[in-house]
Amino acid sequence: MDRELAAWFDAAHSGAGTPWLSAADADLLVRYALTRGEGVAMMEAAAYTFHEPPREAGWEILGADPAGWNWEEHRDPARACALFRRKLRQAVQDGARLQYKIWLRKGGGA
Repeated sequence: MDRELAAWFDAAHSGAGTPWLSAADADLLVRYALTRGEGVAMMEAAAYTFHEPPREAGWEILGADPAGWNWEEHRDPARACALFRRKLRQAVQDGARLQYKIWLRKGGGA
C-alpha cells in the first residue's frame, strides 16, 4: 500500500490528477498529504458505472458551493482536509456511492 499511496501522491501533482479512487483510498491520500503540509487543490466526484446516485449535487465539486464549503476559502491544508471529509460524509448521507479524482498542492486551495 505504501508504494500505491506514493504513486497516488505523485499523480495528484500532475495535470491528470490521481486515478479514480474509492472514498476510503481518497481519504487515506488526503490525510497522508496533510502530514506533508499539502491539501486538496481540486477534486472530482463521479458515480461508479451503472450506479445512479441521488441527484443531490452538493457532494460534487462544481465550484458553486455555499460559503464555508468552497475550495477557494480553504487554502490551509487542514481546512481543505476538513472540507474534503465533510464532502465524503455528505455523499454517504445522501446515499451516493462515488469515486474520486484528487489534485494536491502545498497550502491546499486553488
